[in-house]
Amino acid sequence: MTDIDVPQVADPKVAAMVRAEVEGRWPNGVSDLDEVVRYGLVPFGKMMGPWLVVRSALAVGGDVETVLPAAVALECIQVGAMMHDDIIDSDAQRRGKPAAHTVFGQPMAIVGGDGLFFHGFAALAECREAGASADSVTRALTVLSQAGLRIGSAAVQEIRMSRQICSITSYLKMIADKSGALLWMACGVGATLGGAEDIPLKALGQYSDQLGIAYQIRDDLMAYDGTRAGKPNVSDVRNGRPTLPVLLAHERAPLERRRRIEQLLADVQAPAAERHGAMSELVDAYDGIEAARVVSHHHVRLASTALESLPPGPHRDALAELTVPGRLV
Repeated sequence: MTDIDVPQVADPKVAAMVRAEVEGRWPNGVSDLDEVVRYGLVPFGKMMGPWLVVRSALAVGGDVETVLPAAVALECIQVGAMMHDDIIDSDAQRRGKPAAHTVFGQPMAIVGGDGLFFHGFAALAECREAGASADSVTRALTVLSQAGLRIGSAAVQEIRMSRQICSITSYLKMIADKSGALLWMACGVGATLGGAEDIPLKALGQYSDQLGIAYQIRDDLMAYDGTRAGKPNVSDVRNGRPTLPVLLAHERAPLERRRRIEQLLADVQAPAAERHGAMSELVDAYDGIEAARVVSHHHVRLASTALESLPPGPHRDALAELTVPGRLV
């Protein structure tokens, strides 16, 4: 078991710009809905969404000032989704602090998540005043909406997959829509506002889907490899979610041990920590961790290859850096 911190994604300049925007919009001491919104946003996480917005825009010839409101929009929308996810999953911790629903109650956290979504839409609209064309803002809104619907559809699939074993193919397809669409939301919005044509948009779509699969697998592994993630490591087992390390261990295990994995996923009575401990032993015994890493690294290679259609330069290189094993995945 290791004890590694999740790496930050945003470079200091991008992080400082987004943080200043957030602090200006929701300063310390705000009340009512804005208090819940600020609680969700601060302290900041990896800043991956805002960073991908900015880098994708720059990679296709855009500029930071035009897309900065969109970077704030992505942080708002993704944090709003996490606020709702914590309620669905009954997770009491997020980013190393109590989840919003444990502090404000579920009704307030639901409304706070909704508020973050609408703040996100409002921030995206501000890109028009920041220099983006009306057409590019409309196209960015289309990307945002379509990605959100993909994520919602994947969430329904994930809930239906719970408490049972599914095929690895089905699981990978689901996380391409769940996490791949989350990254496409950022890459597509940034690139569209940056004036991208069809070829770079397609490249970034392939990049974000493949990187999203790898990123979700890395998230799956955190429950079993000792990585500190700022949220409970028992969450997936408690909710009966068949993550990739579990599915791969199940594929490799003898019949008796397969049935034990299936029982642990279906169990709703035993304490979550007890179920997680038993599942961890099985995942370790049948090489679920290492096998999942191999799959993750395969998908980051595909993500790296997709970027070859973008113009060469420092911004494409920065996007490619996220595909280096150990950096993000």
